[in-house]
Amino acid sequence: MTEPRGRRLPTLCALLIALLSGSGALADPAVWAVAGKSNTVYLFGSVHLLPEGSFGLAGELERAYRDATRVCLEVDIGALTPADTVSVTLARAIDPEGRGLFDLLGHSAGRVREAAVAAGIELTPFAGYEPWFVGMTISVIALQQHGYSADHGVEQVIQRRAQQDGKQSCGLESLDEQLAFLDSLPAQQQQDLLLQSLEEAARIDEEMTRLFEAWQRGDDQMLARELETGFAGFPGLADQLVFERNERWAGQIATLLDEPDDVLVVVGALHLVGDQGLPAQLERRGFRIERR
Repeated sequence: MTEPRGRRLPTLCALLIALLSGSGALADPAVWAVAGKSNTVYLFGSVHLLPEGSFGLAGELERAYRDATRVCLEVDIGALTPADTVSVTLARAIDPEGRGLFDLLGHSAGRVREAAVAAGIELTPFAGYEPWFVGMTISVIALQQHGYSADHGVEQVIQRRAQQDGKQSCGLESLDEQLAFLDSLPAQQQQDLLLQSLEEAARIDEEMTRLFEAWQRGDDQMLARELETGFAGFPGLADQLVFERNERWAGQIATLLDEPDDVLVVVGALHLVGDQGLPAQLERRGFRIERR
């Protein structure tokens, strides 16, 4: 039941603009330094879920972190309480008209049920949610079964360190804005996402390990190819979830580059690659970029 390659949606990691990975080695991937008038903004590509002990600040990232007065993530997770996160997520995950999962799936419901049976996944607990959220949750659960956790992902590790050190934090967008990108996907794309999540659940560890290794060694070309092929056939989706956000963030980073203090900006790794990635966007705006 796998979709033809030309119709293949990005895996969950791409839709969340992250690479979900697993490896026991400490990572030391590339850090980008963007020179402002009197400060530096450092860019680092994130993986959002990781096994315990698989990531720590080291090398160029450690040096960038020490230089930075402030740490800026996609979403300022340090400012969110667990109750805030649940409330915002459920407001997006539940259909405002009260329709359940299988109502929203329509004619695709039978196909989704078959895929769930083949994957050994019971969909009943998800009956009250929208397809995009069910697909996301299934992929996260599959990763958790392999030992992955957001608690050990890049953002959480850096955020905890920043809180301990008393560094200021900021976010490029709100959690609601981030979830809105998925919540606003057309019905067909949400259905395709759910189907792919079911079909990939059994092999997600293998696929993400390959991507992790590319991230770990700073292989931007491989990640750029994954971004291109992952969104093949869905250029509008890539624009909405990746490239338009890159453009908005480049404007925000340009503002940070007018400030006196250094800042570390951490975003999903796929935002930093290709000719529409943040480094390329900032270079076109006239900033001097150095890859470290």
